[in-house]
Amino acid sequence: MMLYLVRHGRSVANDAGLVTGTTADELDAIGLAQVERMAAWFSRAGIVADRYVTSQWRRAQQTARGLVPGVEWEVDSRLGETDAGEVADWQLARFVAQWPDFYADPGNRYPGGESHLALNERVLAWLDEQLARPVDALMVVAHSGPISCILQHIHGVGMERFPAFLPAHASLSAIEMVRGDDAWHGRLLGFALGPLENLPVSIHGARGRAAS
Repeated sequence: MMLYLVRHGRSVANDAGLVTGTTADELDAIGLAQVERMAAWFSRAGIVADRYVTSQWRRAQQTARGLVPGVEWEVDSRLGETDAGEVADWQLARFVAQWPDFYADPGNRYPGGESHLALNERVLAWLDEQLARPVDALMVVAHSGPISCILQHIHGVGMERFPAFLPAHASLSAIEMVRGDDAWHGRLLGFALGPLENLPVSIHGARGRAAS
């Protein structure tokens, strides 16, 4: 089974440097442009799937429907970003200043929210369900947290290193899931793929920074 993992385009909360934002967070103008470029890239590459799934977050759903319009997108809340509860709309710098050791332990729970271990548990429960009824190709539009959980799982990277993978906004990571004698195994075919313009500014070097 091919598993296509797409991170949403840049959002208002991303641009503002918030902890996570909320489920109502929308794409900003740059994010919308990223999705438009990614949709054209998908079309040229001929990437299609048998099933399409997105999270309940607004920024993911905007990305999904802009990326592959005209298909039925299932919504599954288990693919949502970590619930940061009372601090979701805080500046990340403010949160880290108040809880400097928070990210050292994935079991730490956001005030009124969940921990990254809880995120991992629900994401892997979702993945197990998909592997129990595999299709040839499954496309997911989600967030950096859930995508990192899946990638860490297939590579055997513990949650103490979360997030070990940080895909660019509006980028594709492709995994080939293969059934062995007693378990599924994943092979990463590509990470953070997509138009060069969608990659982080740092990838472009000084020229890219000057243009940002």
